[in-house]
Amino acid sequence: MLQASPATPNCRSIFGRRAHVLVGVSPFNSRFSDAYIARLAAWAQASVADFDVLLPGVEHASWILAAVGESRPLAKARKEVARRRRAVEQALAACAPEHRAAVHDFGDFADDPHYLGLRDEVDRAFASDEGFRRACLDMSRQAVGGRLRTVRGPEARADDRQAAAAVRYVLDELPYVLDGAALLGVEETLMAYHRPWPLWERIARGEFPLKVSPRQGFLVLHDR
Repeated sequence: MLQASPATPNCRSIFGRRAHVLVGVSPFNSRFSDAYIARLAAWAQASVADFDVLLPGVEHASWILAAVGESRPLAKARKEVARRRRAVEQALAACAPEHRAAVHDFGDFADDPHYLGLRDEVDRAFASDEGFRRACLDMSRQAVGGRLRTVRGPEARADDRQAAAAVRYVLDELPYVLDGAALLGVEETLMAYHRPWPLWERIARGEFPLKVSPRQGFLVLHDR
C-alpha cells in the first residue's frame, strides 16, 4: 500500500478527515504504468471516503510533445491520454466498481467561472511576478525534460525555449491545486501525486501573489 505524506500542517488536517482526494496521473511519465495506476486507485479506495482522478487534456499533453519537437504531437497525445484513461477506468472497475469516481482532464472546467477567475489570477501573476514566472518555467522544463530523456536519452535537457513553449500546461493545471475543492464541488480535497510540487509549496508559503484555498491540500504518495 502507498503511504501519503501531507505537504503542510493544513494538508495534514484535511487528510485527517479523509473526505476526498484528487489523484493526479501523468501520460508521459513511466511511473504511471497500468500496475501503478491500479495501486493508486486501490490506495484511494482504502484511504478516503471519495476521490476523483485528474489527467491532462489531449491538447495540453500535445504541448509537451510539440516542445520536444516530436512529429504529429496531437495524434500521439491523443493515444497516450486515452491509454492512461483506459488504465484508470480499468483500475476503478477492478477495485471500486461501486464507486463512481470521475476522471477529469484539465479542460473540463474551462468554461467554469471559478476556474476562469483562478486562471486569470495565474496569468496576472505570471505576467507581473518574475519569481513566479521562473518557477512556472522550471516546472515546465521538468515536464519537457522528462519526455526528452525518454526519446533522446538520459543526458537530454530542456532549454528555455522548450520550457516556454509548454508552460501553458503548468498554468492550466494550477487552478486544480489552488482550489480544486470548489471546482469539484466538494467540501475539501487534496491533490495526490507521486512527488512534491515545489511551485505549490512556494505558493502555500506566500512567496507569490496567489493564494491556496484553505480547503485545498497536497499529498505526496510514496512506497512504504
